[in-house]
Amino acid sequence: MTTDPVLPKIVLLGGAHLDRVARSGVSFVPRASNPGRSRESVGGAAFNAARALARFGAQTHLVSARGGDGIGIAVESALESEGIGDGSLTWLDRRSASYTAILDETGELRAAIADMEIYDLLSPRSFRRSHLRDKLASADAWILDANLPDVSLTHFAGAASGRPVFGIAVSPVKVLRFRACLPALSALFLSRTEAVSLLCLSKDTPLPDLAEGLFSAGLRRAVITDGPNPALILDGSARHLQATPQISSIRDVTGAGDTLAAGAAFELLHGADFVSAVRVGMAASSFHIEAELPLDSLLRCRLRAASLPPATPLA
Repeated sequence: MTTDPVLPKIVLLGGAHLDRVARSGVSFVPRASNPGRSRESVGGAAFNAARALARFGAQTHLVSARGGDGIGIAVESALESEGIGDGSLTWLDRRSASYTAILDETGELRAAIADMEIYDLLSPRSFRRSHLRDKLASADAWILDANLPDVSLTHFAGAASGRPVFGIAVSPVKVLRFRACLPALSALFLSRTEAVSLLCLSKDTPLPDLAEGLFSAGLRRAVITDGPNPALILDGSARHLQATPQISSIRDVTGAGDTLAAGAAFELLHGADFVSAVRVGMAASSFHIEAELPLDSLLRCRLRAASLPPATPLA
């Protein structure tokens, strides 16, 4: 845990790229042209978490990969604007990563395409540069997302030297990259869909079986979200269900889980128990879904978390 009550140092490794999000303005019809609106912004799991942490007051440093193109320039500018340290590696002859999402009229994800081959270049060897080694060595915690190759996830999970290492699943396909290092993670943040994919289980698997499967796989702490349904919190041998905050309106669900992970990690570094930390993370996620995580977000998230009903043991 950090000894500084306000400014923990956190290094995040993973995705920082262009998000293209299109939302239908009418009841969504699959395999058809739907009128609506689209927007572009910088996103990625590691970037989303770093932005939330920076707004909580943490000292953040992000290490990602980008190409020598306009997207790369936009990512660099966004990191500077958010006050996030930039340790990204650039390959001038490569295309930067992008994520294209299609949302229905309620803001729920219907389909997405991840163009992210450049992240495969983030091998353990690519992190040996002295300035990156110094940042990693001085950090209070690391956050890894599954845009990294599995060999890099395993490397960093095993090289933490006692500091907390948190994982963000990213997608049902990419979460499989965490399989070899689950016991070394301090916590993993994933959706129900990602959890059943990780365990090769049916989408209808009951929550007690899901929790037992993650525990048997070596994971000691995890948060499994399921949209508006209660989140499953795995804390050692204890399993809890936590109701989600009321959402006044849905702006965008993209990045909500990353924001949850950031809030929970921040609170854990300040001595909170895991369930309390997750509640603050869920509050931060709800702000993100509604509009935008405010700059004075920490106190507001703690107040919203305090208004949530208590977590209940999983039957």
